[in-house]
Amino acid sequence: MGSATQPHDACKLFTPLQLGTMKLSHRVLMSPLTRARCPGSIPTPLVEEYYAQRATEGGLLISEGMHPSLMAGNFVGVPGMFAPEHVRAWKKVTDAVHAKGAYMACQLWHTGRFAVSVQLGGRQPLSSSATNVGSVNRLTTQGSVPHELSKPMSLQEIKYTIADHVHAAICAIEAGFDCVEITAGNGYLCDQFLNDNVNFRNDQYGGSKENRARFTLEILDAIISAIGASKVSLRFSPWGTVWMPLDSDPIETFRYVLSEVEKRGVAYVCLTQPRTDLLLEESTKWGNLYKAVEEGKVAATAEDFHLRHFEEVLKTTPKLTTGNYNSENCFDEVENGEIDAVTFGRWFISNPDLVEKIREGKKLTEWDVKKFYTPGKEGYTDYPVGEVS
Repeated sequence: MGSATQPHDACKLFTPLQLGTMKLSHRVLMSPLTRARCPGSIPTPLVEEYYAQRATEGGLLISEGMHPSLMAGNFVGVPGMFAPEHVRAWKKVTDAVHAKGAYMACQLWHTGRFAVSVQLGGRQPLSSSATNVGSVNRLTTQGSVPHELSKPMSLQEIKYTIADHVHAAICAIEAGFDCVEITAGNGYLCDQFLNDNVNFRNDQYGGSKENRARFTLEILDAIISAIGASKVSLRFSPWGTVWMPLDSDPIETFRYVLSEVEKRGVAYVCLTQPRTDLLLEESTKWGNLYKAVEEGKVAATAEDFHLRHFEEVLKTTPKLTTGNYNSENCFDEVENGEIDAVTFGRWFISNPDLVEKIREGKKLTEWDVKKFYTPGKEGYTDYPVGEVS
């Protein structure tokens, strides 16, 4: 698993790519990865070391998700991007990454209904509508916490939340980030507005696909006005949600929102790749897309779950993708022009030299899932460089 037999210098994966203002020299990018190593929401020197280890000349690292406000989640060990202390601390990280010749994007992550009152000072989590995600084990101080009903956001709260994202984006640029990535997938706040099985509003933010996309597009437009389209990107997951049922017509919903994004000239869009070989296994775990398949609510063929549905609407916007890629299956889609770059998650955790290992066809080091979110350097900055026998 994750091994190859020959160098891949001639592959398109190792050719230049322009993403907004960023001139990449290769297309092996680091996905956002929550690591819970930021006590008090502020990165430490250990975080600086972690990102610098994974930085390469002309590469792009996408940061772990950062809360644009306290109400965005305030998870333990998860960084924020809204206070002067956040800016000063992250500037040290981006400086270290830039010193290696790499670029860095800041992902803004509003969790919406996944936040819990204990982390919000007793406040009720915000979402598009009043829904409950049940008892989930998230990054909280009390382990598995039953989630109360989320609070449907008022029009004023929507305005405040858009303003929070703008402020966070400005802070990110001040902190030295080259780009801002808006989290608009994986079941989080923007996705909670896009999805018609979670969004039950009857105002201008609910009902039709145009109304449900309004919140995400207003955040996008406001950030573009503040920092420029070439420094803005978005991440969507048309087929994959977290503790949330699938939209009743994901192809139509996301064709619309992506066609609107296409008009804005953003740096890139990242789409989560559906993996139909995991349908059965995942259906018992999350009960979202895969449960919809089992219940016959959506078509169940591999062809239906494919990002090519969105090729027609994303004609000029660079397309990144993520989802269970390794050093063997990451070449063909880029080579064929289906996507422009691949973002890797867990393999980047356990392989600080992932780019060179893929380029040279070397064996990848396996990760230790038990240390993904534990404090300290173990499972964070202590993974070796080079092949491990």
